[in-house]
Amino acid sequence: MIEMRIEGLACKGCVSSVEQAIAAADPAAKTEIDLDSGHARIESSLPKERLIAVVEAAGYDVPAA
Repeated sequence: MIEMRIEGLACKGCVSSVEQAIAAADPAAKTEIDLDSGHARIESSLPKERLIAVVEAAGYDVPAA
């Protein structure tokens, strides 16, 4: 399970965009994103660095923990 904070999520459409980007990179991934906190929990075989790159390519920021 990979956890990260995602900045820039303003609506459910933003959450959907991130979920779709992750699904495109790893169709087997399971993603839970809380819109209010920006907290994401992702179950994926991809390394965290790759998931961060996918989220950032979708137009959102992942601050360093």
